[in-house]
Amino acid sequence: MSKEEFETTQVISTVCFDLVRQGYSLNEIKSGLGNVMSAVGNDNDSKLVDAQDVLDEYKRTMKELSDQVGFYRDK
Repeated sequence: MSKEEFETTQVISTVCFDLVRQGYSLNEIKSGLGNVMSAVGNDNDSKLVDAQDVLDEYKRTMKELSDQVGFYRDK
Protein backbone atom coordinates (compact mmCIF):
# COMPACT_ATOMS: atom_id res chain seq x y z
CA MET A 1 0.00 0.00 0.00
CA SER A 2 1.38 3.38 -0.98
CA LYS A 3 1.67 6.28 1.44
CA GLU A 4 -1.23 8.06 -0.29
CA GLU A 5 -3.43 4.96 -0.08
CA PHE A 6 -2.60 4.54 3.60
CA GLU A 7 -3.33 8.20 4.38
CA THR A 8 -6.62 8.04 2.45
CA THR A 9 -7.62 4.90 4.35
CA GLN A 10 -6.83 6.62 7.65
CA VAL A 11 -8.95 9.66 6.75
CA ILE A 12 -11.88 7.49 5.65
CA SER A 13 -11.63 5.47 8.88
CA THR A 14 -11.64 8.66 10.94
CA VAL A 15 -14.71 9.97 9.11
CA CYS A 16 -16.52 6.64 9.56
CA PHE A 17 -15.80 6.52 13.30
CA ASP A 18 -16.99 10.12 13.61
CA LEU A 19 -20.23 9.20 11.82
CA VAL A 20 -20.76 6.30 14.26
CA ARG A 21 -20.30 8.73 17.15
CA GLN A 22 -22.92 11.00 15.54
CA GLY A 23 -25.41 8.13 15.60
CA TYR A 24 -25.31 6.79 12.05
CA SER A 25 -25.81 3.05 11.79
CA LEU A 26 -23.16 0.88 10.22
CA ASN A 27 -25.61 0.05 7.44
CA GLU A 28 -26.09 3.75 6.68
CA ILE A 29 -22.34 4.29 6.60
CA LYS A 30 -21.76 1.23 4.42
CA SER A 31 -24.48 2.32 2.01
CA GLY A 32 -23.09 5.84 1.80
CA LEU A 33 -19.56 4.60 1.25
CA GLY A 34 -20.80 2.22 -1.45
CA ASN A 35 -22.50 5.11 -3.24
CA VAL A 36 -19.32 7.17 -3.10
CA MET A 37 -17.19 4.29 -4.37
CA SER A 38 -19.59 3.80 -7.27
CA ALA A 39 -19.36 7.48 -8.11
CA VAL A 40 -15.56 7.36 -7.98
CA GLY A 41 -15.34 4.40 -10.32
CA ASN A 42 -12.68 1.73 -10.37
CA ASP A 43 -8.96 1.38 -10.97
CA ASN A 44 -9.53 1.00 -14.71
CA ASP A 45 -11.02 4.50 -14.99
CA SER A 46 -8.68 7.10 -16.41
CA LYS A 47 -9.83 9.92 -14.12
CA LEU A 48 -7.79 10.74 -11.06
CA VAL A 49 -9.61 11.21 -7.79
CA ASP A 50 -8.49 13.44 -4.97
CA ALA A 51 -9.10 11.91 -1.51
CA GLN A 52 -10.73 15.13 -0.30
CA ASP A 53 -13.20 15.01 -3.19
CA VAL A 54 -14.14 11.47 -2.18
CA LEU A 55 -14.63 12.52 1.43
CA ASP A 56 -16.67 15.56 0.45
CA GLU A 57 -18.93 13.40 -1.70
CA TYR A 58 -19.21 10.87 1.14
CA LYS A 59 -20.27 13.60 3.57
CA ARG A 60 -22.88 14.87 1.09
CA THR A 61 -24.23 11.34 0.65
CA MET A 62 -24.38 10.76 4.40
CA LYS A 63 -26.24 14.08 4.83
CA GLU A 64 -28.76 12.99 2.21
CA LEU A 65 -29.20 9.63 3.92
CA SER A 66 -29.62 11.34 7.27
CA ASP A 67 -32.28 13.64 5.83
CA GLN A 68 -34.11 10.65 4.33
CA VAL A 69 -34.00 8.72 7.60
CA GLY A 70 -35.35 11.76 9.44
CA PHE A 71 -38.12 12.18 6.88
CA TYR A 72 -39.32 8.58 7.20
CA ARG A 73 -38.86 8.53 10.97
CA ASP A 74 -41.26 11.48 11.27
CA LYS A 75 -44.01 9.71 9.28
